[in-house]
Amino acid sequence: MPKLWAERFGLERGGEVIEIEGEDRPLILMPKNVALSDGELVIEPGTTLEQATRMLISLYLAGYETIVVSEKGGVAIQRALKNLIRRWLVGVEVVDERLDGMVLSVMRLYENLTPLTVLERMGTMAANMVHDGLSLLEDPSPEEVADLLDRDDEVDRFYHYLLRSVNASLIDPRTLKAVEVPDPQVLIGYTLVARSVERVADHATTIASISVDKSWKFEPIGDFYGVCLESEQVFRKAVELVLKPDHRFALSSLESTDELLTKLELSFSELQSRCSKQDPIVLYRMLFDNVKRVVEYSMDMFEIALNLTTPKPRMIPIKRPQS
Repeated sequence: MPKLWAERFGLERGGEVIEIEGEDRPLILMPKNVALSDGELVIEPGTTLEQATRMLISLYLAGYETIVVSEKGGVAIQRALKNLIRRWLVGVEVVDERLDGMVLSVMRLYENLTPLTVLERMGTMAANMVHDGLSLLEDPSPEEVADLLDRDDEVDRFYHYLLRSVNASLIDPRTLKAVEVPDPQVLIGYTLVARSVERVADHATTIASISVDKSWKFEPIGDFYGVCLESEQVFRKAVELVLKPDHRFALSSLESTDELLTKLELSFSELQSRCSKQDPIVLYRMLFDNVKRVVEYSMDMFEIALNLTTPKPRMIPIKRPQS
């Protein structure tokens, strides 16, 4: 063992280490008796709730299992943080609390919440949000829009959890087995997919918000609305393909989705030509922009699914030339 490395972890003669074997990757050795250090969040006077929230989420994503929050100057932010924790973070509990701070414990990765399971739940929720957001255009309901916004928070919670899972796997390779990921390279693709799904959910909430704008009454002019509805099916197909990658299906889906983008742009151009001066074209433009982004994120996911089917390079022994 390298001397400095052994001293850093307090390893002595007879000390135990764990051996982690990768199928075609280098062998990993790590001390058996190690634990993660605690994360620390110090809330200085003048810190806003938004700033404190961002710093807390960063510690959560980094993979800390214990986060010590210290507040200098009151408990107002601390109380608000507790509510935001419930909204946006999975598996966080307050285990100690006092006037000047609190201690948060983050549960280890749930065995039934593997990255693929999380992506499936996120994808289903976001697809339903796109469907409901488009449906609300014809039948607006402030209550249903509020419900859709709550579901957006749930998608965000899963997104944060998946990023935390990826970081935890990088810190401790033993975690790869727990999250049922055979190759750490796959986690890069999952992270990109999760980001796309999270953004689609955001666009769905914007579409829903447009529906209750009192300055207009949505009218399905021409083919535009029908083409918008196709975006939901394309997104569902993208989620399905990420969960079960297929090389040929990914290639054909990329071509058909590109054609859908062209059709969407043409139908919107036609809508613009048929709109009267009284029609709120700005809101139709907002709808077009958000639906277009849903389709574009779906294309990104098709590309990632294609990449997931591509064989990865492996470590192989170099054959020495015979003399």
